[in-house]
Amino acid sequence: MNTSGTTKEEAEKLNLNSAEFDLILKLLGREPNELELEIISLMWSEHASYKSSWKWISQMPSSAPHVLVEAGKESAGAIDLGNGLACVFKIESHNHPCAIQPKLGAATGLRVVSRDLIAMGAKPLAFLSSLRLGDGHRDTARWLFKEVTNGLCEFEKGYGVPVIAGETYFDKEYNSSPVINSMAIGVTNTKKLASGICHGEGNLLVLLGSATGLDGVDEDVFEADAAAKVDAKHVLLTEMMDVTVEKSLQSVIHKLIEHDLCLGIQVVGAQGIIGAAAEMTARGGQGVRIDLEKVPCVKQGMSNKEVLLSQTMGRVLVCVSPKKLAKIEPIATKLGLEVAAIGEVVKGDMITCYNKNKVVCALPASYLGLGGNAPQNEPAYFDVKPNLKSISINDFDEPDHYPDVIKIMLTNLNITSKEWLMKKFDATLKKDGASETFPSDAAFIELDGVRQSLAVTLDCNSSYMKSDPFVGAQIAVAEAARNIVCGGGIPLGLSDCLNFGNPYNEEVYSSFVQSVKGISKASVDFNIPVISGNVSFYNQRSEEGKLVPIVPTPVIGMVGLVEDKKNHCTLSFRHKGDMIFLIGRSRDDVNSSEYASTILKIEESAAPYYKVEEELEVQAVVINLIKQNLVRSVHDVSNGGLFFTLLECAIPMEYGFDITSDAEIRKDAFLFGESQSRIVVSVSPAKQDDFVDLMIESEVPFSILGHVTKGELRVDDEAYGFISDLKKEFEANLSRWVEEK
Repeated sequence: MNTSGTTKEEAEKLNLNSAEFDLILKLLGREPNELELEIISLMWSEHASYKSSWKWISQMPSSAPHVLVEAGKESAGAIDLGNGLACVFKIESHNHPCAIQPKLGAATGLRVVSRDLIAMGAKPLAFLSSLRLGDGHRDTARWLFKEVTNGLCEFEKGYGVPVIAGETYFDKEYNSSPVINSMAIGVTNTKKLASGICHGEGNLLVLLGSATGLDGVDEDVFEADAAAKVDAKHVLLTEMMDVTVEKSLQSVIHKLIEHDLCLGIQVVGAQGIIGAAAEMTARGGQGVRIDLEKVPCVKQGMSNKEVLLSQTMGRVLVCVSPKKLAKIEPIATKLGLEVAAIGEVVKGDMITCYNKNKVVCALPASYLGLGGNAPQNEPAYFDVKPNLKSISINDFDEPDHYPDVIKIMLTNLNITSKEWLMKKFDATLKKDGASETFPSDAAFIELDGVRQSLAVTLDCNSSYMKSDPFVGAQIAVAEAARNIVCGGGIPLGLSDCLNFGNPYNEEVYSSFVQSVKGISKASVDFNIPVISGNVSFYNQRSEEGKLVPIVPTPVIGMVGLVEDKKNHCTLSFRHKGDMIFLIGRSRDDVNSSEYASTILKIEESAAPYYKVEEELEVQAVVINLIKQNLVRSVHDVSNGGLFFTLLECAIPMEYGFDITSDAEIRKDAFLFGESQSRIVVSVSPAKQDDFVDLMIESEVPFSILGHVTKGELRVDDEAYGFISDLKKEFEANLSRWVEEK
């Protein structure tokens, strides 16, 4: 072994502090060599060990009777759907790469999140994407939007898995620092769930997939610890966009699991072979010997560092019995994949790597990576109190002509229809059904052979986070649950993607802590466990020579179960003459609303009204209404307020509405306020009495708004035009913006 040691000064250059270097000396009983120090630096980085966040995210509620794999235990989480089916899902960030190479970054984001599902034995069924870009008046935002969406579409088409839903927001807080999060949902048989584990002395560690190249060594587009380190010098665009290897790996992994040929499977990701081996051996409580000469490489003469730390995609490590290796090789080689036994499970806790029979590094697995004994930091933080005032609506003049207000708000990119974007995705990949014909608050994934289906959503209104991250994070969970419920489902689990600035900025870290606490509280309130997730720090931009963090953005991905497909509930008005009701209570509240920013020109204010008790009551009664088939359509009031909720209900079948505002609420707050826990439903006249009886019995506040019309829109007997005209405007704004018209 190379015994030439390293110093504290060299460790500091690799972002290892004095205390961490002392711990290394204690663990090894000697000075680490250069390779070991670089490996430890990588494995103790924010991206690998979650060193500044693990204390908080590990406290999130993650267990429940239906949870099969809890957060942090494997590459993704899993829940039991019944009928022998398990749903595996996870959300990931790919923010920094998308700031540099947005097309590649967006496509690779889908690739990265799907591979974790594949390694667990699940078949990816759908993707959801959360896109947050800068000020829509900037050309940079337009360019990023075009490139990101093109990357998503290209990957979707090549991989053959649809992007079925998501969200898109524009805010100057994301100028030059976009937040691009992707969620993958897959399904497998509960008995076929695979673990990323390596155990059993004498068993082999097999590398399967692409040959190892130089991707991601030293400087890389996928480096997540600091945006300043991002580079793309070793990444070939054509290779990174090619999903052939992933599709082949999915096929091979399915066969390995089906024929019981492997003991564990782990994706080789951002920490290379050494990182994947560390995760596997840490789970198994044993060590492994790795022979670097046996690693298939794209060229001869690659250094030990290059072989161990390469981020070449399309590779997995598989733990297998020596007796079964001969059966695996023809399965892999038939599909053009490299297959090589590169290591062996041994006693102890050490990962020992050899080259030409010489030890090049020897490190304890239990001190490498997420959730192990790697050192944890706790940056300074304080208890964040709501720091923005509520808007007193009576301090502002009421609009003279509300139809003019609508015209202005229709130009808001955060309100306008995203139909243009959804049409870019490949419709042939989606199954036909009511959920595709008529939109819903949730997207649906049909399950073969059973009456059940999945309802899925992505949610976070970052405007609500600016004043009160604790409440804003709760609202993100509540709205995600509300969307699942409005679609006819019962929420089962969530995956969070926590996007923040520099954790060593006290204000940033304080917001992070409060957001995690908010998600945890809501998880308990709604009985929805956090089964997987991701933390993305250092999302920041340079502004007048200073690094400015993005607004806190904890994106919530949620999966629910619709027990019977006949209970799929959509948001579209279906029949002229149906009655329109509002479930929940309206308030004189325009805090953090798009109305406040667009019309009142108030960009930051307190979070909107939210009380969990009211939210739980509203969701419970809507579940009951859908089960008893008493509502034709269901749509929650969220971004843009009640008017735009009604407009979205009217557009699909081009019906209109005639409503009366609440005399006790100022009209602009009634139409455009974003106070929580409100849902619009339409009810056939034949079922109106039963609906009213159930609502009265539930004691949940509700009111009649009006009725569905043939096509005209009226509020308080004032004409707002016809749905055909507003639909054109509502759906045209995004395409006009993209095309710079």
